[in-house]
Amino acid sequence: MNPPVTNEDLMRYLDDELSDEDRLRVEAALRDSTELRRDVAVFRSMRRDLSELSAGGTPRSSVWGSVNRRLTRPVGWILLVAGFVLWAGYGAWVFATSPANLVEKLAVGALAVGFLILLLATIFERLTEWKDDPYRDVER
Repeated sequence: MNPPVTNEDLMRYLDDELSDEDRLRVEAALRDSTELRRDVAVFRSMRRDLSELSAGGTPRSSVWGSVNRRLTRPVGWILLVAGFVLWAGYGAWVFATSPANLVEKLAVGALAVGFLILLLATIFERLTEWKDDPYRDVER
């Protein structure tokens, strides 16, 4: 007696991955079973639908997407950078005019400069990796 035909057998049948003996066994089972023929039709439909999908996809076009790309993001970045520059300037002014000891100022300044160097090095590294990333345009 032949072993029962599984879903894996049906998918391998559709992909032409079965040996001649297994292919004949699956074809014989398909002639005898309407349920297996229905499963093969479902798998063919799924295979066709999946093959129509592309990795990049079509960009979603909407009014909000256009507004977001052209106005909201640039304004947000401008405000973020301007706020950072203002706070950094104010902090530097307060730091420079504070009555703290010179050694304390140098220690805090060294920590701040070290942190900024590490942050900028990490950002630079991420940007260079992003440019070479083959999957950067894949939508998640």
